[in-house]
Amino acid sequence: MNRINESEKGDNYNTHQNRNLLSSFSFNTDDINKDNIKIIGHRGNQGIATENSYNAILDCSNNDNIDGTEFDIRPTKDDKIVIMHNENVNGTTSSKGRIQDLTLEELKQLRFTTQTVDQFLQKLFNIFNKDQYFYHQYCNLGKQSSKIALFDEVMKNYSLNKHMLIELKGKIAEYSNAKQRYFEDNIVDILKKYDYQNRDLALEGYNYDALFRIKEKLPDLKIIALINKNGNLKPLNMDFDGVSLEYNLLNESVVEKVMKNNMVLYSWDDKRPITHYNTINEMIFRYSSAIESGELPLYVINDFPEKARQYIKR
Repeated sequence: MNRINESEKGDNYNTHQNRNLLSSFSFNTDDINKDNIKIIGHRGNQGIATENSYNAILDCSNNDNIDGTEFDIRPTKDDKIVIMHNENVNGTTSSKGRIQDLTLEELKQLRFTTQTVDQFLQKLFNIFNKDQYFYHQYCNLGKQSSKIALFDEVMKNYSLNKHMLIELKGKIAEYSNAKQRYFEDNIVDILKKYDYQNRDLALEGYNYDALFRIKEKLPDLKIIALINKNGNLKPLNMDFDGVSLEYNLLNESVVEKVMKNNMVLYSWDDKRPITHYNTINEMIFRYSSAIESGELPLYVINDFPEKARQYIKR
């Protein structure tokens, strides 16, 4: 494995200054043991149900072809915690309004609907990727309808043996200080209630201060810094247990830094699964020894985890 000398690369791990992993040619990884690579459903398994719905998440718990799930949590007006990505219900349901302005009972009356723009984007990239799977899956999703799930309900019924990556939603100043702290306290209470120490789970988010406050109360909890392509990579030098990176941030310098700091690495994409698969396969080729030995714990997060398994772990 070709390691990079820390003194040669300095402290800047920006992808504009370091070569991305993805090259113009493919790598043959057929003979590499990929058992240590975990395939995670992004907002559940969207191949069978609407994102972040109870059924999509629980399928990841019961499906032998999927290693775990990622999902998002938010507080309601009456300080319950529901599983929802957006700050409001506009577009994802037939109603309107912010999650924090609606009670749990009001939210229970709503049902998820797949956003038209998402379906359009998926159909569009399918034309270029020439994989009919994505086209058919999103057509099917457009016909589905699911209720908004309660965090407590999912924790109660999710397998102890399957991985769970929970994203703490909310912009830094989205909630009042009192509501933010109550949200954090509720998360702590629910994780304690369901014996988080004996589960394979981690908490991630962009609000790093909130993650560290929660970890102070739950010292054994693994916290993960979430970083998109527009974010900086300072968390690589912070006391996180891992990082969750948009796939195009992956480059040799970043991967080496993750390994040096004994971090877990999550990789995800924003509606670009084929390119993501290719990037991961090159990473597998370059870091096969570290992945096989467990030196580099790797989790691949994808909307359609069963398809990701076919592309990556075949």
